[in-house]
Amino acid sequence: MKRELAINFLFSFVGGAMIWALSPSLTGQVEAWDAEGFYYSVALLIVGLTVGFARPKHVWSHYPGIVLGQLTYMLFIPVLPGQSLILVGVVFLAVYSIIALAGAASGAWFRRVSRGAR
Repeated sequence: MKRELAINFLFSFVGGAMIWALSPSLTGQVEAWDAEGFYYSVALLIVGLTVGFARPKHVWSHYPGIVLGQLTYMLFIPVLPGQSLILVGVVFLAVYSIIALAGAASGAWFRRVSRGAR
């Protein structure tokens, strides 16, 4: 079980970081939540669906991976501006990432249904 949790966390961590890494090239905005339209919400949903479908066991473990992947990218990639509002950003990130958790649960459900097990 520990190995499955670690793999889930790794998949989710990379997915969360990719939301921010791809934002400049896809939206022109350095910070994913500054993009016009629904980029951030849709990106969270897509990452959640993908990791939930790929790794359907222990769906809850995807949430901390996605949150920490985004947070790590925000804090350690030097492209981002100063972190004067970091606490507000962390709260915003944690709340918004519930979309990814819902996506992960949906992805896991789609996988179970597609395999015929309910």
